[in-house]
Amino acid sequence: MSFEKPTGTMEKTTGFLMFRTARGMKKMLDAKLSEFNVTSSQATILNTLNSNDGQSLSDIGKNIHLDKPAITGLADRMEHDGLVERRRTSSDRRIIQLFLTEKGGKLFKKIEKIIVEVDQELVKTLTDQEIKTLHKMLQSIWDISNGQ
Repeated sequence: MSFEKPTGTMEKTTGFLMFRTARGMKKMLDAKLSEFNVTSSQATILNTLNSNDGQSLSDIGKNIHLDKPAITGLADRMEHDGLVERRRTSSDRRIIQLFLTEKGGKLFKKIEKIIVEVDQELVKTLTDQEIKTLHKMLQSIWDISNGQ
């Protein structure tokens, strides 16, 4: 599926183009991950826990930029599928931590390769320098949009 070139005022804005691009990239990754019955949002949580297991749901939400209801819903589905488990901390029973299960860890190892392959496919027409420049520009826009 291809998209028409932007014609209206809003469609020519950087934000709109970035949003449209991000949606297309997410759709492509979701299609590749569907054979593993996992979404790109769930893969993001698996990645976060693989890097730093046992984070609270609120910390995960902050790290991957999703609100509490979204993280709770994702955690519910992932726990039901045996990918993660919730544990309350002994020091503060209100805080719920999320941990990778063995199944979740194994799944992440499988899909990690797919994530990298999709990313490489998306930037295959760019040079290494263009990719570095793109990353720098996106980080700069992110920083400005978050008051940094």
